[in-house]
Order: sequence, then structure tokens, then C-alpha cells
Amino acid sequence: MPKWKISIILALTIVFSFCRDGKKADDVETLVFSIAEQIPVPEPSGLVLSWDEKYFWVVSDENSRVYFLNSWGKLIKSFKVDGEDLEGITVIDEKTIAVVLERTREVVILDTSGVELKRAKLNLEGELNAGLEGITYDRNEKKFYLLNEKKPRLLVTLDENLEELSRDTLNFSKDVSGIHFDEVDNILWILSDESQSIYKTDLSGNPFQQFKIKVAQPEGITLNKARTKLYVVCDKTSNLYVFNLDKK
Repeated sequence: MPKWKISIILALTIVFSFCRDGKKADDVETLVFSIAEQIPVPEPSGLVLSWDEKYFWVVSDENSRVYFLNSWGKLIKSFKVDGEDLEGITVIDEKTIAVVLERTREVVILDTSGVELKRAKLNLEGELNAGLEGITYDRNEKKFYLLNEKKPRLLVTLDENLEELSRDTLNFSKDVSGIHFDEVDNILWILSDESQSIYKTDLSGNPFQQFKIKVAQPEGITLNKARTKLYVVCDKTSNLYVFNLDKK
């Protein structure tokens, strides 16, 4: 092939790569919070709206307690969970919730008064403080989706009996710290503390949209059913951040 043709091909390749990378950059949006409200939870590390969406459930990795807050972030009640390092919480139904313990790689199901109903340990290796970080529940398919923070970053799917169905490696962020199942679009919203980003992914953890957020150490995420409000808690400041969405 003549040298001039090779040069043209190389030039076109460079231009194509530049345009392609530019498009990827354009796909990254920035979300700006409208409210930052301090809540009475030390080092909040997991967040979910209650079944009726009038309250919040929050967990603390400092004292392994579950907190029940009203819509203004005021404490209604709290209770202790047997174990260390609570890192995620989800609602199963009106009377039942589930939490994850990072260091022991356990899922614990409790009623809303704090009575333990079931517990299961996952077969996950790695550093003690880089284990389970988030949990969410698909009430239609009766499946749990869990995050392993890093080394390795994983999305683990369990059935309603807490038996493992699958695990997928996640490569789109520095770590993963929170997760929410979106029943409207049948997708996941995955939070990254170190990347300060939220990713929309399919149910195998393949990302297709990214949102940057200016929140230090974000560790919990939830979304209302109407998808007009997105909530994030900050482990560092004990703030609850509210983002207004235009049905993203």
C-alpha cells in the first residue's frame, strides 16, 4: 500500500478516535443537589425509602444501628443489628427489610421492629473492609442485588431465599458504594464513592449512563417511584442530599 494511503488511514483513525472519546465525555452529566440536610445518623452508609415513601431507613457503619427517619430527616426510632459494619439496606415489603454486613459478608433480614428473621453468609473473599457495600430488592422477580466494594468489584444476584444466582465483575468505577433497583425501567442505579458518580446499568451491571455528583464519600442511594427525587447520604458529613430529576 502506498505511504500516502497509510498516512490518510492513520489520520482518519486518529480523528475517529477523538470524536468517539468526545462523545463518551458528552454522555457524562452532572447532577446538582437542591438540598443538603444533616441527619442524626453517624457515618450513614446505606439508604432506602420506606414502603410508602413517607420515611427513610438509614444504616450506620459506625455503630451497626438501623435508623428510621421522617421525610425531614428527624429520628423516629432506631435499633441495633447483631454484627459489625452495616453498609446497605433495602425494603422487601411493608414489614420486612434487609441489610448487609461488610466484614462478615452477611445478609440479614429483619422485621421493621428489629427482630432478626434470617441470615446468610456469602462466599466472598478479599480485604475485610472492602466487602459488601449495598443491597437492593426487585419485588416483582423476588431478587436481591448486592455490591462488593472492590478487589473485586462485584454485582451479586440472590434469590428470595438468599441463594446466589450470579455474580458479575464491574469495571466502570474505582469502587461501588450504593445501589438502587429502578422498577420502572428495570435497571440499576449504582453509586461510586471514590469516583463521585452514579451509573445507570442493566441488571448485569453494564453501564450506559453516568452522572457526576459533588458529594464527598457518598455511600447510600435511593430513588422515589416517580423518579423525580434522588437521595444520597454522605458518610463523611452525615448529610442527606436531595437531587431533583427530570425523569432521567
